[in-house]
Amino acid sequence: WELVVLGDGSHRRHCEELAARLNLGSRVHFAGFVSQEQLTLYYREAVLVVVPSVWPEPIATIGLEVLRHGLPVVGFDAGGIRDWLIDGETGCLVPWMDIPRLAERIDHLLRHREEARRLGEQGRAFVNRHFAFDAYIDRLKETFAKLIAGRSAGG
Repeated sequence: WELVVLGDGSHRRHCEELAARLNLGSRVHFAGFVSQEQLTLYYREAVLVVVPSVWPEPIATIGLEVLRHGLPVVGFDAGGIRDWLIDGETGCLVPWMDIPRLAERIDHLLRHREEARRLGEQGRAFVNRHFAFDAYIDRLKETFAKLIAGRSAGG
């Protein structure tokens, strides 16, 4: 396996030092910020994407993005992630901060590529069904109409 960490953040230096201390320098690579074109190339080569959020994400749109690319996600059950990461359907939802379980699910999908592909395809179908832009806008319009109607009725 090879891990590519995309993006930058306040913990990058710590993670780089940890990878070096664990002698994982040949397997863990920190690419930093990448353009959209580069990102698409990384997604084409990936088997899965890990979203190990440690704080309650409102939605973590990275998950929606990678599901559109047909990649399964392994991630912590943090905040709104469960709105799109459905265990056994779009990837593997792991109890928050259960690091051994996160590692086990990653290892499982790396060893069972057909299952990873199936989850990725199901994830693509899920996100296209539930988060397509037109359908999303239609649901927003319905929600606003209900709010306005409730307000007009004195509610």
